[in-house]
Amino acid sequence: MLLRYAIITFAIVAIVPSALASTYVDVGDDIYYTLSRLEAEGILKSGALTTKPLSRKEITRLLQEAEGYSGRKSEVVQPLIDTLKERFRDDLDDKQFVKPADNIYGKFSYSDSDIQVLDYNNDGDRFEKGANVRLGFASRAEFDWLALYLNPEFRYSDDTTELIALKAYGVLHALGLDLIAGKDSQWWGPGYHGSLLLSNHPEPLKMVKLTNPQPVLLPWVFEYLGPVQFAFFVSQLEDNPKGVAGRVPVSEPYLWGMRLTLKPHPFLEIGLGRTALLGGEGRRADLETWLKSFSGEGENDPSESGDQRAGYDVKLTLPFPWQPVQMYMEAAGEDEAGGLPYKWAYLAGIYLPRVAGLERVDLRAEFATNHVSGSPNVWYNHHIYGQGYTYKGRIIGHHMGTDSRDVFVEASYLIPERSGRISLFYDREEHNLSGSVREKKDEFGLNAGIRLTKELELKASYEYGRVKNLGNIAGDDREINRIASEITYRF
Repeated sequence: MLLRYAIITFAIVAIVPSALASTYVDVGDDIYYTLSRLEAEGILKSGALTTKPLSRKEITRLLQEAEGYSGRKSEVVQPLIDTLKERFRDDLDDKQFVKPADNIYGKFSYSDSDIQVLDYNNDGDRFEKGANVRLGFASRAEFDWLALYLNPEFRYSDDTTELIALKAYGVLHALGLDLIAGKDSQWWGPGYHGSLLLSNHPEPLKMVKLTNPQPVLLPWVFEYLGPVQFAFFVSQLEDNPKGVAGRVPVSEPYLWGMRLTLKPHPFLEIGLGRTALLGGEGRRADLETWLKSFSGEGENDPSESGDQRAGYDVKLTLPFPWQPVQMYMEAAGEDEAGGLPYKWAYLAGIYLPRVAGLERVDLRAEFATNHVSGSPNVWYNHHIYGQGYTYKGRIIGHHMGTDSRDVFVEASYLIPERSGRISLFYDREEHNLSGSVREKKDEFGLNAGIRLTKELELKASYEYGRVKNLGNIAGDDREINRIASEITYRF
């Protein structure tokens, strides 16, 4: 209730003039890693980095803010800022332009198994055993009040080929607000390895979205909330095409979500989020149903209006000169009792942008669980919506799935002069925590990326996955090895 009224109030009073229309930076872009490093150093103070994607205009604003605070920071900071300035030079100039090709890229991977344990947080892409090739480009145009983005991609896997529009949307900008229509991914929350409500684990959603691309200060006593940002979207999930299982028994349900982000202190960010499914084939989707869904009424009635989840997140930055540290947590309820969420899931993490005086080394650890004692497999499932909280077979929230926990650790070495990074990570997932047989996955990976020239970037990786009791079937143990490479040219 509080979140709904807060967003309505904000939408009424936060109508402010701003810059030109702008496209958004893809959720999976390495830019967000760079921004997180600068924020953890105490350089970015007014941005809302927990609601992604960010507008390119917002990133240029943060870049200008970072330059003002970067004077006495570590040796890696200025090269990172210089890299950002080069990447966003067109946006810094505040030009109107059309770029038929903003970048082109090619990706190649080879796997020795067809198990899908390594495929997550990649816009729904699924890699098959053997060779997999992806070729694509991004095109964008930005005018006074209109911006356009298109990312077509050619895919080859296991002797099958397809051409898809991976992302495509338009942005109408007026009075400080962006109205976005098209296909794109979102990520809500401070998590790095996963997010409970919205992530880029599934294919990008087709949606209509309203947001303020740059946080604003509200008038009167509300100024103590600090910079405020909101987002509201409505999408419709997949149908049941002929010959494909799709969503059974209820196809084409609506999915809507809203989020409010506050920064009452430069080093404290608070988020409130909520999503819900309603309607679909054979189910009501009239005005009364929508109003009940917004208000949360009828969640537990036999003829309930839909499937809802809501929660909050907090991120605290402590930029100590001797050892900066950033801590964050997210909590969300899958159901409702007494007007409040319950059956909680949790995510918590810690990030050290520098480790014991080693300015080029950082470390992150993250833990997530949605196991609810006494309620097995409650998260992301629903008794009416048979496919639950998924889109085209992928969980819309955290990739670990239901009744699971996940532990993730990553250490990185930065080469800021070349916008480079080498990282080593470990991930452990356990599933079916309420059952007697549990699937367990251990994953190890080595990633490397470097900018060869101002225009050319190269990445390579090796990943190994070991699964015990695959699909919660005792004794079904598998392994997978994968090598991958990616090359990107930016115009």
